[in-house]
Amino acid sequence: MQIELYYLAGLAVILFLLYMSAKKHLWSKYILLFSFILLNGVYLIWRTFYTLPTVGIISFIFGLLLLFTEWAGFTQSIIFTILSWKPFKRKTIPLHSFRELPTVDVFIATYNEPEDLLKRTITGSLLMRYPEDKVKVYVCDDGKRPEIKTLTESLGAYYISREDNKHAKAGNLNHAMNITNGDIIVTMDADMVPKINFLERTVGHFLDKDVSFVQAPQVFYNADPFQYNLFYEQRLTNEQDFFMRRLEEGKDRFNATMYVGSNALFRRSSLENIGGFATGVITEDMATGMFLQTDNQKTVFVNETLAVGLSAETFPELLKQRDRWARGNIQVARKWNPLKIKGLSFMQKLLYLDGIHYWFFGIYKMVYLLAPLLFLLFSIYSIQTDFKTLLIFWFPAFFSSMLAFKRMADNKRSVIWSHIYEVSLAPFMAYSVLSEIFLKERGKFNVTSKGIQNDSRNFHWKLTIPYFVLLLMTVVSLCMIGIHLFTPIQIYQNTEMLIINIFWVVYNALAILIALLITVERPRFRGTERFTVKRIATIANNHGLEIPCTVMDLSETGGRIRLNKKEYDRLQLQKEDIYLNVGKAKDIKLKKQWVTKEKDSYFLGVSFVDINSDQYKGLISLLFVESSDIYSSRVYTKASVLGALIQFFFKTEHKPKKLVRKTIREQTSMDICIHLAKKTINGNIVDISNTGCQVKTRRRIDQDMFLIETEDGKKTSVQLHWEKKKGRHYYYGTSFGSNHIKNRIGA
Repeated sequence: MQIELYYLAGLAVILFLLYMSAKKHLWSKYILLFSFILLNGVYLIWRTFYTLPTVGIISFIFGLLLLFTEWAGFTQSIIFTILSWKPFKRKTIPLHSFRELPTVDVFIATYNEPEDLLKRTITGSLLMRYPEDKVKVYVCDDGKRPEIKTLTESLGAYYISREDNKHAKAGNLNHAMNITNGDIIVTMDADMVPKINFLERTVGHFLDKDVSFVQAPQVFYNADPFQYNLFYEQRLTNEQDFFMRRLEEGKDRFNATMYVGSNALFRRSSLENIGGFATGVITEDMATGMFLQTDNQKTVFVNETLAVGLSAETFPELLKQRDRWARGNIQVARKWNPLKIKGLSFMQKLLYLDGIHYWFFGIYKMVYLLAPLLFLLFSIYSIQTDFKTLLIFWFPAFFSSMLAFKRMADNKRSVIWSHIYEVSLAPFMAYSVLSEIFLKERGKFNVTSKGIQNDSRNFHWKLTIPYFVLLLMTVVSLCMIGIHLFTPIQIYQNTEMLIINIFWVVYNALAILIALLITVERPRFRGTERFTVKRIATIANNHGLEIPCTVMDLSETGGRIRLNKKEYDRLQLQKEDIYLNVGKAKDIKLKKQWVTKEKDSYFLGVSFVDINSDQYKGLISLLFVESSDIYSSRVYTKASVLGALIQFFFKTEHKPKKLVRKTIREQTSMDICIHLAKKTINGNIVDISNTGCQVKTRRRIDQDMFLIETEDGKKTSVQLHWEKKKGRHYYYGTSFGSNHIKNRIGA
């Protein structure tokens, strides 16, 4: 065994050195990727010929099933390696390359999305930099809502509706296409806000007459359920970033960019040649993109943040979205098998087939989850070997996979977190695929809800049933292992297979536990997302006052402002209306909500009052249209699984304390007498402001108003607002009456 350990250690060192070198040297990356494919190929050949169970027909069948899933995963790894083999970047073609710019129609497809969400997208679309006479924005409303028509026309866009909702989103887009005439058609989801340079960075590619469509990635400004529910917003990237930024870029090298339903531009004539957007399936985007790549038509992927939107905000909504995608892919394969589509190249067919094959991951992952449990609970083998031999073949394959995947993914994803994502989705995606294949259920186009707000934790107990079943099986198997190891009762005949399955089941159990935590929905208190901006601004009034400040974070409805002590004191003297000027947003009337002090800075929470259209455009420009790209550089940072567990249990809270104080409370310790209706008791003021104080006593106060008297004999009346008890003391929050105690006592 000593020689084998030296071999494994030496191989691990070589692979790690290649991984480190691959950061700077392309040749190292090529050797690392080749080693990854070679070592995994050797492992699977060994698995095929030497590890199939021979202890019974049931074990042999499960062994074949596990082996098939491993080979299926290996084929996906090969294709991912091909996509990642060579860097591929598009050059921007400037608009001045055209003799005459093409006209552009922007279609914003909507059904039941909230009005405020649509307002944001319409405004952003109208702010894109492009000649005004060359671009029109259309809201395609399948909800037929009068209020959306009014909103659309008030903003300067065009409203389109139709009599029926035939073919859902695809039918909606086709209807709009039939009554418009722009040279280029842009499709935007209702929540996707384009950047000011969206058209500048994309339209130029249509200078090549063979280009049929251009796709930009979907980028999300909010945290997805994995990030949000685990309190890992700053440590994980959005779960979709890996596909949108890495896989799409790799597909572009083979002219196989996938249309993802939004942030895309189409040559109208190319769409007309294929009969418009594909219908008859619930993922019209995939099929449409595939047809537009036939007969040597070209497609382009622009890997830049050119629009930002909302990802699925809750775990049930994410599952609903992925169910639609999984079923839609199966429907496309059934109706338009990529292998039979004429005009596609070999690589295009292969990549579309791989995209469809991906959705079988739920079935494969369930096999991986159940295999060790079947051995531990029922002595059903899925693999038959000894621990030493398995280690010799499996460890190099696994270690090289981890390093190669991390290098190819550019730290946008890791093997461990891919395992967690797949485990979290596996039971539901397995059902979606199997029911679509065998039951041929008629898929309904479900719109993903956006703009969700709630003020309490929500445990999706129905969704946890598969995880609880798996976890219960795991606990029972661990108990059986304990009995086998620590009592005279011998349950397992093959000790080495027992060791293998112990490691396996613990690895899976960790992912199952994380999946359970993700079903505990963390509250979303804000109706709109807050963005960190740190912009220099001014607070003004109608008489020439200007107070410099820094806007720390901002939304469409309010913000958080930082002031130094001098400027805060100036602001406190103002008794009239105050206004904020930040970026292009001018003269926004403010309502003060709260104030806090941290070290030498004062932080003011404000809400906006009666925003007009110009002010709203200024805010949307600042928050979305002209905001800096903070998304492209996001990577996994200290994203350990153990850290996720710790974050969840230590940061979980039912409801954060709401800040309501509008003046700063200063800490103090001041003895007082409290005059009640029938008695006088002693107390202490523990903090004080211009408007009230917090009182501590050992006796309970049972009246709403009372008089407090300081040691120098000065008295003031106070109104009681809240009460709480800590230990043997009672604490009371009060506001002052007409006599201002702070001024009177010189506090």
